[in-house]
Amino acid sequence: MKKKIKLENELILMVALDLTEMDPILLRYVSFLCKVWNIEHLYFTHNIKQYKLYDLYDEFLEEGITVEDIVDRALNKAVEEHYTASVPYTVIITSDDYTESILSHLAKEYKIDIMVTGNKDELQGTGALTQKLVRMLDASVLLVPEEARRGMDNVLIPTDFSSASAKCFEVADSLVERSGGKIEALHVYNIPSFFFPYINTEKAIDKTKLHLKEKVVQFRKKFKIREEIPFKYIDRRGLSVVEAIEIHAEKDDFDIIVTSARGSNNITSLFVGSVTNDLLIRNRKMPLLVIH
Repeated sequence: MKKKIKLENELILMVALDLTEMDPILLRYVSFLCKVWNIEHLYFTHNIKQYKLYDLYDEFLEEGITVEDIVDRALNKAVEEHYTASVPYTVIITSDDYTESILSHLAKEYKIDIMVTGNKDELQGTGALTQKLVRMLDASVLLVPEEARRGMDNVLIPTDFSSASAKCFEVADSLVERSGGKIEALHVYNIPSFFFPYINTEKAIDKTKLHLKEKVVQFRKKFKIREEIPFKYIDRRGLSVVEAIEIHAEKDDFDIIVTSARGSNNITSLFVGSVTNDLLIRNRKMPLLVIH
């Protein structure tokens, strides 16, 4: 059974590097995480696509230098320059045409708790690979954008009141344990506009909020959510759920969004289909941690 993400456990992280300008950002962010999380070991990995490998071999074989040698030197140099924590690490270089498959294999082999990727590197691409990783991995996935601020003081949990989203609260409690950070829960709702000509808008909103307050009471009781964690509700008013979440996250200056890989479409589509994909591929200013 996969151990839960808790600070009393020592976490094992794998960081997917791609030899671009994204690598220093990831290395500095992971150095920060080593200060606020209890991390046992780090694996810095780079996958060389095999078709690229074959194209380059002829160029280097005459000098007795392999492509793997060059990648290894470049990765170790980047780590030495930008990784500043004391947590021990291992550099892993692979060659496979399917990055998601090799990362999934490595995550299982090394019992990874969290896979860390960049939000604009080759690993991301159009976001399709990241979506595959979230589906394939038993590990959680942390997406770090270029503009990520290194902080863990203000954590946002979008929730649909499902059992899957309830897991995020336990994780978030652990993530802010050392920093003493605050956690806020957010539920995005919508009253279809075609009702407005026939109902009293204010009454509809009041009834919706009253219903949501009752849902929160039940949710807290069922999943033992701390009373100190505030719940906010916002009407998306023509925005997508993701847009509403991100506007709220930026306005209130959150450091990270913690969400579940799955949800319940009985209440909201927050974690289902295109909304999940949109959360994964958008270029946020704050990291996104997707919990399994």
